[in-house]
Amino acid sequence: MGFSSHDDLINEVTTNGKSQYDIRFKTISTAQVAGFWTNLGVFAGSEPASTYAGTSLTFVPTDDTWADGAWQHGGDVSTDTKHFLYAGANIIAAAGAPWFLLAVDQVGYVPITGADVTGTASRTITMTPIAATSAKVDRYPNGVGLRAFFSTEVAPTAGGPNLTAFNYLDTAGAAKSCPVTVGFAATPVIGAVPHSGAAATRYAPWIPLAAGSTGISDLTSFTLSGGTAYTGSGQLVLHLVKPLWGIPLLASGMHSLADMVNALPSMAKIPDGACVQWMLMNTGATTAAAPLMAESLHAWG
Repeated sequence: MGFSSHDDLINEVTTNGKSQYDIRFKTISTAQVAGFWTNLGVFAGSEPASTYAGTSLTFVPTDDTWADGAWQHGGDVSTDTKHFLYAGANIIAAAGAPWFLLAVDQVGYVPITGADVTGTASRTITMTPIAATSAKVDRYPNGVGLRAFFSTEVAPTAGGPNLTAFNYLDTAGAAKSCPVTVGFAATPVIGAVPHSGAAATRYAPWIPLAAGSTGISDLTSFTLSGGTAYTGSGQLVLHLVKPLWGIPLLASGMHSLADMVNALPSMAKIPDGACVQWMLMNTGATTAAAPLMAESLHAWG
């Protein structure tokens, strides 16, 4: 339903008690590299460090019941709708400023292990299309607004391949492909988005979509070839997410706030089942064991 006016919002929060305040915390245990995005799900904190369990190349849907790190935002509220009202965050680190904290709703992920990391053949992903799953997984109908990115769960020993093919179905169910070659970093640290950074052919945080695509309804296949193949026993993760909001963190120890009622992005929606996760952009190298705290208030009506 949402809120019909500021008065309606105030009434729902103050009279009907339809709000929840939260504080989340993460310790970024591994120093992060300048210019790279980081998936904070791999680090310990208010939610456990995610291991992204599952069978390699098989999609794992996630919602607010995900045992590997789901943020508890109060459960289903239908026929009401739930929205962020404000958010704030800070980080304490000797370098890296400014940072950019991004909240996303993770619809699911694909673990990638063994020869699926180190090989050069096309990898076929096993996934039930979003529209054919439960209502909670299809919380963005037919994948509208969904984007994909890779992150590092276990760092490969060496290498630096190219993503030469990335294939998916768009929101109309049509087969589409990433229109460019995407370069991966040689030895991305834990949590890093390997296709970020300042080098040529890097694209981040999202894998580029074909012209006209407005989302991803199904992940079908990808190929890591060219460049130098990864070696060792690394583990990558392919995430399917909906970006929600972002907030700049201007300096170490400075708490930044974002008003989402009176300024953009306006009152980002938290759908029933949302699996809210966090990403961080490091402008400079971020020191190890950096603590990050994020707070937010959301309401429903």
